[in-house]
Amino acid sequence: MPIQIPDLTVEVYNADYRVLSRIPWQDAIQLMLRDAVYVIDRHSPAVHIHGPSLVIELPMSVELREYVHIPYRHNERATREGILRRDRSTCVYCCGRAQTIDHVLPRSRGGSDSWLNLVAACQACNGRKGDRTPYEAGMRMIREPFEPRQRDRFARMPALV
Repeated sequence: MPIQIPDLTVEVYNADYRVLSRIPWQDAIQLMLRDAVYVIDRHSPAVHIHGPSLVIELPMSVELREYVHIPYRHNERATREGILRRDRSTCVYCCGRAQTIDHVLPRSRGGSDSWLNLVAACQACNGRKGDRTPYEAGMRMIREPFEPRQRDRFARMPALV
């Protein structure tokens, strides 16, 4: 009875030695057979893959022989308008009409101006929360802040003609 190989993965590096991803061991073997990668590191003790006419030592990490260009992904800054649009101008504390934005972790305590720390709030809730966290102020958020996907950010923009 053959021994089952667990779900091993192999780390893949670009030709400039930047980590690209982790892939299943079967995909790594295919890359090796196509001579598309260099083996960087092997398992200790060695793990061998036995085929009908071939025995291959399974690598821990491989490097691509040719550089693969990864396009730059622009991360849009969080703005007041963007936060209000993301939260649909609804206060995350009381579901009222939001006119301001609030820092979940106040700036005075190291909170940043990021998508994950800014929420839409009405004037009353923003004043009530003050320079505290929602927990300290006894306020619950209806939903957690999130970073919108690229296509969500521009969904309501008018089409260019």
